[in-house]
Amino acid sequence: MKKLVLGFFFFASLTLQAQLNATGYFNKGGKEFVHSKLEKAIATVDDGLKKFPTDAALNALRKKLEEEKKKKDQNKDKKNQEKKEQDQKEQDKKNQEKKEQEKKEQEKNEQEKKEEDQKNQAKKDQEKKKQEKKEQQKPQPLKMTAEQIKQLLETMNNEEKKTQKKVNAQKIKGQHKNPQEKDW
Repeated sequence: MKKLVLGFFFFASLTLQAQLNATGYFNKGGKEFVHSKLEKAIATVDDGLKKFPTDAALNALRKKLEEEKKKKDQNKDKKNQEKKEQDQKEQDKKNQEKKEQEKKEQEKNEQEKKEEDQKNQAKKDQEKKKQEKKEQQKPQPLKMTAEQIKQLLETMNNEEKKTQKKVNAQKIKGQHKNPQEKDW
């Protein structure tokens, strides 16, 4: 147990002594940078520069850390810009697809309207043809002159007279027949 406590104090004294000189701050800042703790590394180096402002190694490390921070920020900005551009491309693509969809729907609606108009026109044409057929089937009024009508009536009267003479002649003939004779 004594050895353990003694080892602990020895290690703590090394850590304190490392912190007390510029090399300790340099090493600690470098270690934090290697472990991707850039902000913490800058803070450690700044603490070291407060105590040792003329140390060349700390000043050089501070410059290097600042450069890395700028690179990181630039990369971050670049990634943000690329993401923005990608998002814009995706939005443009969506807008284009939406416009194309709307155009297709409009064309479809126009096509449906055109087809409906054609059907309506076909119905109207069919009804018109039916009406024309009906009009053609109606008896056309005869257009005769008065002389033609008079001649037609005389012909009909003559035919009627001939028919009456035949009927009367058969009646007379039928009276002279022998009633006992059968006309089969």
